[in-house]
Amino acid sequence: SPSNGLESISEDYIATNPQDPLYGDVHFYGFNNDSWNPTTYPITRFLSETGMNSLPSLDTWRQVTQNVADLQAQIKSNLPLPVTNDSLKNFTQMIYLSQINQAMTLKSISDWCRIHSSVDMIDPKTSQGHTMGLMYWQINDIWQAPTSSTIEYGLKWKMGHYYVQHMYEPVYPLAILTPYLANVTDENAQISLYVINELFNGTTGHLNCSFLSLDTFSIRLPFAFDISFNAPAVQHVTDLPYSTIMRRAGCFNSSQCLLHCRFNSSQEEIGQTLFLTQPKNYELIQPNLHIQSIQQLTPTDIRITITATRPALFVWLDVSSNFSGYFSRNGFHMFEPMRIIRFHSWTPITNFDNVNFDVRITSLFDVTQP
Repeated sequence: SPSNGLESISEDYIATNPQDPLYGDVHFYGFNNDSWNPTTYPITRFLSETGMNSLPSLDTWRQVTQNVADLQAQIKSNLPLPVTNDSLKNFTQMIYLSQINQAMTLKSISDWCRIHSSVDMIDPKTSQGHTMGLMYWQINDIWQAPTSSTIEYGLKWKMGHYYVQHMYEPVYPLAILTPYLANVTDENAQISLYVINELFNGTTGHLNCSFLSLDTFSIRLPFAFDISFNAPAVQHVTDLPYSTIMRRAGCFNSSQCLLHCRFNSSQEEIGQTLFLTQPKNYELIQPNLHIQSIQQLTPTDIRITITATRPALFVWLDVSSNFSGYFSRNGFHMFEPMRIIRFHSWTPITNFDNVNFDVRITSLFDVTQP
C-alpha cells in the first residue's frame, strides 16, 4: 500500500503512478500545506493513510523531556501563537494549539472524503470521487513524543481523538464555503449545506443552522431544513449566496461571524461549525469559563457542569495524571451559557472528593493573554 489494485496487476504489479486517485488507495500527508483547507487533499477512491503530528499533554511530555518541537509553522497558519513570557505556560499552550491543529486537520481530511463519498459526486471530467473509505495514521502511541497518534502513551485522549469520534458519525452534517475562506464581498461565493447518511434504514431529522458571533450567545440569523433519508446517501440540502446571507446576518466581514449547524434526529444531535476565516482572525473575548459543579454519578462517571458568559472556541478539559479516562466531549465550541460534560474513568474512583478532582479548563482566548 498504496496500490492501484487491479490496475497495478495489469501493469505487471509496478504501477506507473501508484498514487493514482482513480484506482486502489492513496497515502497523503499535507505538512507543507494549510492542512485545514480541504481542497488541498486529493479526491481518492480510498485514502488509506493520512494524519498530522501533535504534542502529547504536559503530564505525558514531562516524563521524558522539557523541550518542545517547533510546530509553529503549521500552527500559525490558522491559530494565534502564545504571547506569554512564562516559559511553562507558553509550552503548555503550544501543546494545546498543536492538538487543535491535528484535530482540525483530521476533520478537514475526513470532511473532504465524506463529501465525495457518493457515486453522484464523481466528477464527469476527471472521474474523481466516490471515496469509499478513510484511514488515518494513527490511533495509539508507543512512547511519549510528538507523533501522529490521537491517544497518548498512557491512554489519555488527545483532542484529535474526540474529533475522530465525531467525524465518523453515521449521520453527519457538513457546511462548506466555496471558494475556501472566500471574501465576504465575493458575489460568486456560496455556502453549501449537506447531510451525509450511512444508515441503511434511513433517518429523518432537522438541520438547524445559525450565524453566530463571539461576543454574545444571541443568534444573528437562524434557518432550518427538514431532512429525510430512505437509504445511505449524500444529500445536498441547499446553496446559500455567501455575500447575501452575510449581509442578512449583519456580518460585514468574515471575522465577525461563524456558522454553526446541528442535525437533530430521534437518535442524537450532531453539531458542525464552519469558520469563515482562520480562528486567529477572530476577536476573541473573555468567555469567563467556569466549572460550576463536579458530581460523582457512579464509581467511574463524573458529571461536570461548565458555565460561560460568552461563546468560547476549542474548550479543552484536562484532569491530572492521577486520573485516567476520557470525557464525553472535548475540544468543543461553547455556544450556550451552560454545558454538562461527563468524565469516564478507566478504573473506579474511591473516596471521591471534588476539591481534589482537579479539572483544568482552557479555551482559545487564553492563548491571546500574557
